[in-house]
Amino acid sequence: MEKGFGRHSFRLSVNMSGRVYVINSPILTAYGEWRFEGPLSPERARSLLESGFESSVGHGATAGFLTQLLGVDIPENRSRIMMQPGDRALVLRLTSRIEEGRVLSAAELEAIPYELGLLTRLS
Repeated sequence: MEKGFGRHSFRLSVNMSGRVYVINSPILTAYGEWRFEGPLSPERARSLLESGFESSVGHGATAGFLTQLLGVDIPENRSRIMMQPGDRALVLRLTSRIEEGRVLSAAELEAIPYELGLLTRLS
């Protein structure tokens, strides 16, 4: 994929056969070129996980909420990820702030405005 910038262009290296992660906030794990798309429907999100994924959702209620929403088992896993070019992540993005230090239940998460997004590391 080539992008133009003034008189210069650069090539983004994208290998779409990378890993797929599930994460509970949009986070850039390294410097590079990124694309964040959305919002995604639960059906579209579920289709991204069909070929396998790694959960990096570190909160049990969030993992439970996503499991219920997507109909796919999303295990709680507090692993740290370093996305590589071509890797993608399904992201649960809360669209409102919660009070500092508050831990939400799955039912409370369902009541808070949220979106699902797709984060792709391009280079």
